[in-house]
Amino acid sequence: MIEVLLTGIHSSIQDLGRFGMQNTGIPIGGAMDQAAMQMANSLLNNHKHSAVLEMSFKGPKLLFHQSTAIALAGADMNAKLNEKPINNFTAIKIKENDLLQFGNAHQGKRTYLAVAGGFKNPEILNSRSQYLGITPEATISKTKLIPIDKVDLNLKKGARLTLTESNETDTIPVYKGPEFYLLPKKAQDQLTKQVFTISNKNSRMAYVLVEKLLHELPSIWTAPLLPGTIQCTPDGTLAILMRDAQTTGGYPRVLQVSDEGINRLAQKSTKDQFQFELTSV
Repeated sequence: MIEVLLTGIHSSIQDLGRFGMQNTGIPIGGAMDQAAMQMANSLLNNHKHSAVLEMSFKGPKLLFHQSTAIALAGADMNAKLNEKPINNFTAIKIKENDLLQFGNAHQGKRTYLAVAGGFKNPEILNSRSQYLGITPEATISKTKLIPIDKVDLNLKKGARLTLTESNETDTIPVYKGPEFYLLPKKAQDQLTKQVFTISNKNSRMAYVLVEKLLHELPSIWTAPLLPGTIQCTPDGTLAILMRDAQTTGGYPRVLQVSDEGINRLAQKSTKDQFQFELTSV
């Protein structure tokens, strides 16, 4: 068990999400930066669907009530184990009564904590991902105990990963959306040449951008949506749907962010800027 002493700003348990249920209105959800999630899991030889703790902006303080092993990936939150700094991208042994705490995120916005065997909160609709309305809570709660697996993992040498690139890139790969071709050439060019800024309206559901698109798009019938779909409202506001996106919507879908692009956006927040990079399918 892990006891939550402090929750951080927005800490939730996530895995790869819920699939095959969008026809009933259930979002896919799952870890915002799934590349970082998989890095943390791979360091512990966990299954790729093993649940991790996603920590946003500022991390929690956790007390371990059993021995295990952990790995961190994503943003640097100045993690400390029993007051001593520890590194991301390294497998680390944990003893009973060890204290793990985090500070503010830098070099990104989200950090992923994997434990050996994965977090074992209740599985609902084939996923452990927290999402209010499907699970009792959207985030972890103070004083609560989070169950983890009991795994005897040998870390004599310790596993490490060396990164060759960062998600703090200024380009986001995208594909043309279903309604992209309805845009005039000037608006199409604006999408790929404009520098966009993330507004303060950003969450696991969507990122709203500051800059608006000049267009005269017609309304469309309600249509399917996916994480990464970029919708354009009548006044030109662009909204990038993220992992907890709704499953249908009635605004034109001008672009579709790639999965890699969603991972990159997950490490960005208010006032961060980037450009879309159009990619061929």
